[in-house]
Amino acid sequence: MKKVLISKVSSVIMNKAHIYGVGKFETNYTDLGYSDKMGPKLRMLVEKQLCDDLKIYGIMANKFKFDWSESCIEGEDAIYLDGVVENFSGINIFNEKDKHIAEGWMEFIYEPTYNFFISYWGFLTYFDSGKEIEIKDKVGIPLHIFNQIPENVRYGYKTELLK
Repeated sequence: MKKVLISKVSSVIMNKAHIYGVGKFETNYTDLGYSDKMGPKLRMLVEKQLCDDLKIYGIMANKFKFDWSESCIEGEDAIYLDGVVENFSGINIFNEKDKHIAEGWMEFIYEPTYNFFISYWGFLTYFDSGKEIEIKDKVGIPLHIFNQIPENVRYGYKTELLK
């Protein structure tokens, strides 16, 4: 019994280490977690938009790799392209050398009437030399995302603009 308990505690500690970028752990690029409802076209679009957003925040890499295995559903959903998108937390980002560089929670805006879709980081933590740097830790739509919303529907999002 004691061995099982120690194993479970160790597993929890390793999971926290995984989430918070402490220590070395294996990546998992094949387990899509709860994001498995996104089809390949939707996933490609979401990952491209989230990569573009990483660069806006100054996070650079030759290649960003997404580990969705810890993803959790956090809010609204929408059917778009070839799947269902949700507000996901627990998205881990690695560079081309499989170094854990960021973790975050994505948000999205979808206006079907205008065929407008954009995903962006709702929360974002950057890992650098064992330090956690909170890049985005406040709820709201960043100005660079707000400015991409079609003008005729922007007013509906004005109250959500990040202050």
